[in-house]
This record gives sequence, structure tokens and C-alpha cells, in this order.
Amino acid sequence: MNASIRAIIDHMFKDTVDTAETRALHEELLNNCLEHYDDLISRGMSDTEAIDAVVDSLKGMKEVIDEYPKKPGHSEEDKPEPEKQQEVPVINAEKPAGNAPEQKKPTEYVFSAGSVQSLRTDLKNCDLQIKPSQDGQIHVRCEDMDQLACSLDGSVLNVRIVDNTKKVIEDAGKEINNTEFTLKGLLNFIGKAINGAASSITVSWNVYIELPAVSIREMELNAKSGDIEMKAVLPERLVIHTMSGDVDVEAKSDRYAEKVSVSAMSGEIDFSGNAKTITLSSMSGDVTARGNYGDAEMKSTSGDAKLKGTADIIRLNSVSGDVNAELHSTSVSRIEARTTSGDTEIELAPGTDSVHASVSTVTGSASCRIPDAGTGAKLIITASSVSGDVTIR
Repeated sequence: MNASIRAIIDHMFKDTVDTAETRALHEELLNNCLEHYDDLISRGMSDTEAIDAVVDSLKGMKEVIDEYPKKPGHSEEDKPEPEKQQEVPVINAEKPAGNAPEQKKPTEYVFSAGSVQSLRTDLKNCDLQIKPSQDGQIHVRCEDMDQLACSLDGSVLNVRIVDNTKKVIEDAGKEINNTEFTLKGLLNFIGKAINGAASSITVSWNVYIELPAVSIREMELNAKSGDIEMKAVLPERLVIHTMSGDVDVEAKSDRYAEKVSVSAMSGEIDFSGNAKTITLSSMSGDVTARGNYGDAEMKSTSGDAKLKGTADIIRLNSVSGDVNAELHSTSVSRIEARTTSGDTEIELAPGTDSVHASVSTVTGSASCRIPDAGTGAKLIITASSVSGDVTIR
């Protein structure tokens, strides 16, 4: 267990009255944060970067925790004043520096569908849109092609946004070395370095990818800050991760993906499509799945978790949101649905008649409208809430 994350969660609850409800919220939030921390470390982040990302994702939870009673002696005056945000200067990245001739860039990159089996993206402050190709080839373009880099490594297509910060600083340094080192020259160097770095952080360009109906077997889409919208045929394996942005996936065929994993630190996830295994996870946002699944898991820290369709095994989990399952088939064999401060609602498909349900809540009401068939029932349901209602119908 990461001691820093536990200390952070403990600090968030230090002025809150200790009750069964706040303890459950504390433990659920801690477990979710530790899972996200481990996931970020596995993706190559350093310990400091992963902890910073987890802390950033907890901003929405402060208001939730503040709703609970405070210990005697707690005062608003004890809270530290919020830090003032420093404005970052923005420069026009479209304007070429100096009098250097503008080099012509390709309007897009085009790849043969047969040469690409895997697609990987590494994007920063930009949105990604993926849609079907009209000519059977793979097209990649950006609103500013200077920011885009594409490379084909074997059968893996890598798409990334270029970080120009280091180059801008190096170029400014070369220029100052070729002139007299005066105070004015030093200030010019500092100004160019700051403006160059600011432009690489604040300027955002959309990236567009067009894919043939059947080509890519694996897709790994990574974005630091930006929305991801995908309207295409699902690959066999789909992994999406964004730090702060929404994810919207709409499959353009009935094809089943083998595995789908989508995670967002701060953003909503909306998935429409079929998969044998699917996992949707957000720290701060709703997660919704519509389709047919074998094993389905949806979880959110400060948002709702919803499934609409069919599945064999379902796991829904939220800390400060509702969990909801609306089933269209009787094939489901197990449902686990729980939330700390929200309602749990399960609507079974017509004809579901062999059910054993365990329902519980601390401060809400619990009801199951399906007759209990005992522990040998075809469908086993475990549904709970700490401060919300639990309904099965």
C-alpha cells in the first residue's frame, strides 16, 4: 500500500465525524485511488507523477466529503486560502519564427491497411477523433501538421504530438550564443524560452484518424488532456486512457471485441458496442456501457456507473454516485452492485425467475420484487448502499 496516498485520503477526512458511512466512503475512496495509482505506475509513470495525477482526480471529492458533519472545533477559517493561478502567456503557434522560409508539410499521412496491425497514440493537449475510412486506407492528419509525428514500426502505427519545448529553448540558446551576452540578450532568451514552452502547453490541435472497416487488431489510445471520440469497427483489443477528458466510443458493427479497457482520471466514459470482457473506470465522471458482454465491470469514484444491455457477469461500483443495471436478457448469472452515497437499482429482463438476492443499506430502503429462489438460483445478486436506496425489480 502506498503510504502517501493513504496519508492524502486520511487528511481529506481528518475533520469529518467518524461514522459507519464516512468509514465506508474512506475505504472505498482509498481502494479506488490505490488501484488507479498502480495502473499509472504500470503505464510508466514515476511515483511522483502518479501521486500528482491521483491528487488531481480527487478535486471533485472535496465537495462530497464536506457534506458530512464536521468534528467540534472545525472552522472554515482553518482552511488554507486557495492558491492564485498564474496566467500562462500564449503565442500564435501558426506564425513561423523570424524570416525563415515556411516548409511545406504533408496535408495528411496515408498508410495501407494491410501494413498496420496495431495503432498506438500518445497525445497531449488535443482531442482525438476516429471514424471510418472511405477508401479502405488509413488516414492521419492534424490541424497543425507541424505538431504531428507518425511512424510505422513493423506493423505498429505510432501517432504522437511533438513536444517542441526543448527545441525552442535550445534554438533560443543558440541565438544568444551568437550575439553579445548583454542583459537585453539574456532577457530575450528568457522571453523566447517562456513563450515557446507556453505555446507547447496551451495550444491544442485536433487529431483525426480514419480507419477501414476491418484492419486494426489492437488499439492503444493515450491522451494527457483531451477528449477521445471513436466511431469505428472495434478491434480485438482496445485500451483507452486519458488523464482529463471524456471518452465516447460508438461501434460501427455488431462485431465483438475480445477485451476493452477504458480509464479516465477526470472525465465521463460512454461506450456503445459488444465485448467479451469490458472494464470502464473513471475517478471523476459517469461511466456508461450499452451492448452485449461476457464479463462487464463499471466503476467510478464520484459519478454514476450504468449498464444497459446483456452480460453474463456484472460488477458495478461507485463511491458518490448511483449504480444502475438495465438488462435485456436472462443470460446473466451474477450481479454485484454497490455504492457508498447513492442509489442501487437493478432492472431484470422479463422472464427472469430464478434469483437469489442479498440487499443491504444503512440509511436507505431496500426492496426486491423478484421471489427468492434460494442459494441454488441461476442468478445471484449482491446489491448494497450505505446512504441510498436499493431496488431490484
